[in-house]
Amino acid sequence: MRRPLLWAAVVTLIALDLISKSWAFSATPVGDPPIHITSWFAIRTLTNPGGIWGMGAGLTTLLTLVRVCAVAALAWLILQQPLKCKSGAWTLALLLSGAIGNLYDNLSAWLPWPGNGEVRDFLDVHFLPPSWYPVNWVWPFNPWPTFNFADACISLGFVLLITGIAKVHLGKAEAEADD
Repeated sequence: MRRPLLWAAVVTLIALDLISKSWAFSATPVGDPPIHITSWFAIRTLTNPGGIWGMGAGLTTLLTLVRVCAVAALAWLILQQPLKCKSGAWTLALLLSGAIGNLYDNLSAWLPWPGNGEVRDFLDVHFLPPSWYPVNWVWPFNPWPTFNFADACISLGFVLLITGIAKVHLGKAEAEADD
């Protein structure tokens, strides 16, 4: 198998997501008060019935199908990356890990593991405005949506892609033509 370290990283990131969700939901069940770690960070468990920021609530089945397709497409894209395209492959690995972590939660509606098909979120961050920020302006980063480790992987991968830091090749022929 090409890139065994990359695939080991994917498995590790998925495991970190699932273990952290399991820990958080056993430490503070849904509905319990948050556990404040600092003034800006807490563990607060909730489930998300939709997609990003809760959009698409009630469309769990459709979102699950989209995630299944995304996982297949991301795995295929990783396999298409030339060996010299390290940043693209690793960025796709981040996206794949996050997609599988959240898909695991979605599949709990149909498969024999705990859950109701909704994605488990627990990281609660409050980005307070800096002291120089005008008081009468709207501060868009608080409250920040509660998220999980899989969401963090997806967000980081997305930022790497849209900023151009990571380059993904859509086919081997295209990548070889870039040489």
